[in-house]
Amino acid sequence: MTPVIKRAVIIGGGIGGLCAAIAMHRIGIDAVVYEQAPQLNAVGAGLVMWPNAIRALRYLGVADAVLEAGGRIERGEIRTSAGTPLSEWNFAALEQRFGEAAVPIHRADLHEILVSALPEGALYLNSRCTGVDGASVSFAGGRKESADLVVGADGIHSTLRQWLFPTSALRYSGYSAWRAVVATQDKTALGQSAESWGCGSRFGMARIDEQRIYWFATANVPEGLSQTAAERKNFLRQRFGDWHSPIGHLLDATPADEILHNDIYDMAPLRCWSNERVVLLGDAAQPTTPNMGQGACMAIESAVTLSRCLAEEISLSAALTRYESERMPRTAWIAGHSHRIGRIGQLENPLACALRNFFVKITPAKLTTNWLAKAFSYKV
Repeated sequence: MTPVIKRAVIIGGGIGGLCAAIAMHRIGIDAVVYEQAPQLNAVGAGLVMWPNAIRALRYLGVADAVLEAGGRIERGEIRTSAGTPLSEWNFAALEQRFGEAAVPIHRADLHEILVSALPEGALYLNSRCTGVDGASVSFAGGRKESADLVVGADGIHSTLRQWLFPTSALRYSGYSAWRAVVATQDKTALGQSAESWGCGSRFGMARIDEQRIYWFATANVPEGLSQTAAERKNFLRQRFGDWHSPIGHLLDATPADEILHNDIYDMAPLRCWSNERVVLLGDAAQPTTPNMGQGACMAIESAVTLSRCLAEEISLSAALTRYESERMPRTAWIAGHSHRIGRIGQLENPLACALRNFFVKITPAKLTTNWLAKAFSYKV
């Protein structure tokens, strides 16, 4: 079918915005991405492309490149801070069941793959959106662009979301995250994909290739905590210094100025994501905490679904209505479960933590697998 629009302007050159542009070009829509950053740098740390995201990336034609650039999770574990296993699952079996792998990858590597899949001239840098009037977009410096559809893929602090829904507000989770990618020859570290739970803190790691590990740490701290690079590293050493190997090794091996720090936010689901010719996507539409590792995956899914709706419906209004009806329940489910996992994982009271660990340990593997099946169940 002929798509219901001919041209789209996408605000935000992150994972969701780039995937939306690739998906739209596949169905014949002239999609242009505007990114406010002046240049594309190797920013960010790691993330996991779960089977649902790999399935969507395969539709976009870039799955093989992602598989080649990233690692592969073969087993997963939740441990105590002392290293005692609480829960384990076999991702080789899950890969066979869902038909795709779970792929940890450096965000910059994924970004580079997506940019290379765009047609020449489809990405404009140093383009900060300053206003939207219908489907006309204004940029700093006086530039204006018109299109049939404007897609807000401008992230968790979305400007377009605030214009569309000025009463929407992010909620602080109560904890921050520190992240980095570090080169290591420690074979124990390279063999692990695990998350360890303490009291008010967690530490996770995943191998993204044969030389590098992506790690993250969380801790209950006041919102807006400001730290220098040296203070970040010292804080993490003090917080996790007595945790099991190879956590101390990873922290010691990471240069202080390469540790990223971000407060963690999400938001209660919106009632709608669009207004006539403007629609939201990814974290702009439904921010989620990272506890299920599905934030980027949801953006990729939504990019594919939006393009499919634009190709199959008879009007833009019908396409956006269908897009919301297909995506809003799923992203709300992911965000809700992720929020609850964060609250459980960040418990501070030692007795509550002991009870939590006990129930995690006795939870049947089948129950965990069924829960993962719902998260991985996206079909293109």
